[in-house]
Amino acid sequence: VSILDARGLAGCAAASLLFGSLAARERGLRGKVLLRMERELAVGALQISQTGSALGGGRPRALSALRGERRVVAISGSPGWLLAELRSAEVYRRRLEQSGVALVCVAFGEEAAWADASRAAEAAGWLWRPADASGWRGYFSDILTAKDGSAKAAAEEGAFFALSLRGRSCASGVGRVPWDELLGTKLPPIEPLSPSDPPAPASEEEAAVLAAQAALYDALRDVDAAAVRRLCSPEDDDEVSALAPLGRLDGWETVLKYDATAGLRLSSQDATVAGETAFSTGLEFPAGGNGASLLCTQRWARDQAGGWRLAQHRTIPYTALADAAACLRCDRRGCVALQRTGAAGPAGMPGDGPA
Repeated sequence: VSILDARGLAGCAAASLLFGSLAARERGLRGKVLLRMERELAVGALQISQTGSALGGGRPRALSALRGERRVVAISGSPGWLLAELRSAEVYRRRLEQSGVALVCVAFGEEAAWADASRAAEAAGWLWRPADASGWRGYFSDILTAKDGSAKAAAEEGAFFALSLRGRSCASGVGRVPWDELLGTKLPPIEPLSPSDPPAPASEEEAAVLAAQAALYDALRDVDAAAVRRLCSPEDDDEVSALAPLGRLDGWETVLKYDATAGLRLSSQDATVAGETAFSTGLEFPAGGNGASLLCTQRWARDQAGGWRLAQHRTIPYTALADAAACLRCDRRGCVALQRTGAAGPAGMPGDGPA
């Protein structure tokens, strides 16, 4: 065999190895695509009903029939876990409607407190009911078993996934749902939002929380750092403290330095009260923002006089057809800005992009 022939044979061998590797990789990618398609087909067959809807009349609808009409967020866990998740979701009940989200909770077990709370949320219209609870539990068990070899997370730790308007997976995780981040990055509002939606307090207590929120925004519009601090709880917020070493905690004088909050409009305010803690949300419309909006959330602590003190303030862009790239976490000391990095992916796909 000549040297040329030997080199040619070596080249053929190398090419065979290369193409064999590429073929194996292609088969692996095809397998992942087929698995995703299989799961999307399976989840599309699951059914939910909106018992509090006068239009739907509680009629079960397959998730596949909701494509183009509703996004879906499904949460699984023990009744105790879901009770806590329901309270967190209640804070954003108005945003769920603005984002076209059908929320469904799948309980692994039974408890009276969970049954009562879920029925109340269903009657209010912002929680949907799984039409076949055993089928839903089976689906969660299957996907979690495929992920880590155990379905333990479904029953104990809790898990969730979100589907885009096209019925494709756009977010998932084990643990608590990060509602404002999920809404800002994956589930933005379906339609442009109004800067003049009125507040929606359902009780005197909620009205008192919204009065505290209004005072906060008066201080922000006045670019008055001292006034903001006077409204705050004297306690440092744990989340802000944990994030500060990873970024930069700017004092309120720095945050307000360039008059970014001057002329800020607040719309669509609502509140939720749970004992000594309360939450408020709203839509911020910066002056000169060309209609862009942000979702704000405040956590309040009741003081000794019975009033409300700001424990944490957070904002994230929340605009139709937009994907939030940054957010703020603030307490009495000031704010930490968080910015997401990484390549953007197609809308509605795992990775960055609105769904």
